[in-house]
Amino acid sequence: MSKTLTVEGDITAVDTRTLITTQGSVTAPSLVVPAGAKKIDKIFVASSSEGLADGSAVFLLRLGGGAVMNGEQVIAIGAAGRIAVQAGSDAAPQVGNLFKLDDAGIDVSQSDSVVISAEMAGTDVGTARVAVTLVFA
Repeated sequence: MSKTLTVEGDITAVDTRTLITTQGSVTAPSLVVPAGAKKIDKIFVASSSEGLADGSAVFLLRLGGGAVMNGEQVIAIGAAGRIAVQAGSDAAPQVGNLFKLDDAGIDVSQSDSVVISAEMAGTDVGTARVAVTLVFA
């Protein structure tokens, strides 16, 4: 049976690595690789921004720390954009799509901690939110 680790958090500034360390009402969930796990097998990420500023941005997921055996892994997980609407029109909604990576194959060291961070790159389009689930095998 696989084991999971889920965290979520806000990205409030562009081009800034932001640690993603909370889990809803749990402010400090364990980031330790489960016993018996040898790799991160799957990655699920949801991301979106509030779109309060015009421009476009991409979202990056960074997996690192002592548990990630071959160095930090950086994965593009989504994008967002906004353009000012004509006066009297409604702005388009911001949509968050689910990113899924099957067979990620990222080797991990059990009992070490994974450092999970995310970054908005490009234009600051307002606060973004990400949720990340790692599936260990």
